[in-house]
Amino acid sequence: MITIVYFYTTHALEKMDALGIGKSEAELVITRGMKWKEEKRDEIWHASMGNLEVVFGKEDSSIVIITVYLARREK
Repeated sequence: MITIVYFYTTHALEKMDALGIGKSEAELVITRGMKWKEEKRDEIWHASMGNLEVVFGKEDSSIVIITVYLARREK
């Protein structure tokens, strides 16, 4: 079994604090939400679930959460 290690940018932690979102909620969006890659930046992923969107990068068993925000439109 592979263990995923999550890292958070300072920006992501500040946004999560401002929005009242915990790490477990952001990680849940990544594991269970709808995911897609950006067209022009192949290494950047988005995950969306409910009204929350998480932007992250991944490499092997590490995920770096770049930012978190409230989704304003349906995908």
